[in-house]
Amino acid sequence: MVNDEETKEIKVLKEMKDIGSIKELDIPKGIMDEDKKSGKKELVQQKLISTTKGPEITDVLKFVSFGTPLRTAIEKIAHAGTGALMVVGNEDILKIIRGGFSLDCKFTSNRVAELSKMDGAIVLDSKMSRILYSSALMVPDPDIKTSETGSRHQAAERTAKQTGQLAIAVSQRTGLKTIYYGNVKYQLKELENLLSRARSTLENMRKYRQVVDELMTKLNFLEIMGFAEVYDITILLQRIEIIVRIEKEIRRHLIELGKEAGMLEIEFKELIKDIEKEYMLIVRDYKKKVSTKRIRKSLSNFSYDSLLDPSNIAVALGYSSLDEKVSPKGYRFLSKIKALSPAKTEILIKKFNLKELFDMPIDAFVEQSGIEKKEAFEILEEIKKLKNELIAKL
Repeated sequence: MVNDEETKEIKVLKEMKDIGSIKELDIPKGIMDEDKKSGKKELVQQKLISTTKGPEITDVLKFVSFGTPLRTAIEKIAHAGTGALMVVGNEDILKIIRGGFSLDCKFTSNRVAELSKMDGAIVLDSKMSRILYSSALMVPDPDIKTSETGSRHQAAERTAKQTGQLAIAVSQRTGLKTIYYGNVKYQLKELENLLSRARSTLENMRKYRQVVDELMTKLNFLEIMGFAEVYDITILLQRIEIIVRIEKEIRRHLIELGKEAGMLEIEFKELIKDIEKEYMLIVRDYKKKVSTKRIRKSLSNFSYDSLLDPSNIAVALGYSSLDEKVSPKGYRFLSKIKALSPAKTEILIKKFNLKELFDMPIDAFVEQSGIEKKEAFEILEEIKKLKNELIAKL
């Protein structure tokens, strides 16, 4: 059932996984030992869970993207080799500050770069528009686990985990720039390296989008002729899910690139156009009893190895065999009919199968659908026209 071309493509998928070109962001598990006994530590743990629930690095990358005042400051500090610890302030941050100088002055990248020459943390307000403190000592809970070794990075990671706020550490020795947000750690990239990664990942997406478009054209024909099998659906969903995963990586790159993204962002938007919509419509067309959202979530949680096995996708949809003949409910096809409202689409899906609509006489359609003759004529004409257009693309 799997031809040589598809076998080669699966090998490419595995290689992409191995080199990490489509891997997910690594989020450390756990922030405190489960066997802490003191009431204070249990209270801190509850607070950590509530303040860091589901943080996404994309939530804060825009604040440190190229072209922003904060990123300019970070680059200046790295270039000067002074190192720095910066944290975004809120009430929780202020509770773990000791000493330092209260400034409450306007934020500028030059001021931050100069202040980094002194020991201690620089504390910014929540809008990152003012510098609140300099030379401050950060004293987060020492029982919070950290994967870092240097004192500056340990303080940054613990502070972020305890408060759920953004903390930035620039290494004096290596110039590496690391941001911490809740439980998430992310190393900022050099501009040329980031552009190279974005271009490479975008090229991978371009190849997969081409494959998806070809498989979509093939599925259109199979649906019209009534020849679709479960295997055809699973292979298409597999490729679309890969695009969605690549999309997450590129999105991070483009957010961090900021003003430097340029044409890459335009090309990215073109490549992901309608991909999520088509994804949901295909699932909706072929799912059995499980909800569309639940299947979508299940597929997104598959490991890459699981995703490469079409039978796993078939099971998620509710099927036991890849050879089983299937017919779409019609959501994807009918979504392209402009004359149809969502309500009338539901009526057609409940009363007809898609293949019936292709050659149905107007009188029978009016009688069974309850739609007025003039509107019914427009709908059937548009259905026939779309059917012929899809066949012509083969």
